[in-house]
Amino acid sequence: MDQGDRYLGILAASQYLSLSISYVQKLTSRRRIPFAKVGKRCLYDRALLDRWMARRQVLPKDWGI
Repeated sequence: MDQGDRYLGILAASQYLSLSISYVQKLTSRRRIPFAKVGKRCLYDRALLDRWMARRQVLPKDWGI
């Protein structure tokens, strides 16, 4: 996976997120993860995946945020 690739296929997206391919497929089928459909292929925008992961950050209670 080239660091300059904006759009990732399912394998590259699962590696980028450190998730299994089957879990990314499940998230995609449930529309829980951002993706674009091009023909039969699903593509994942790296910037949107970063935002998606950032929204799922769990901070310690003692951070006071």
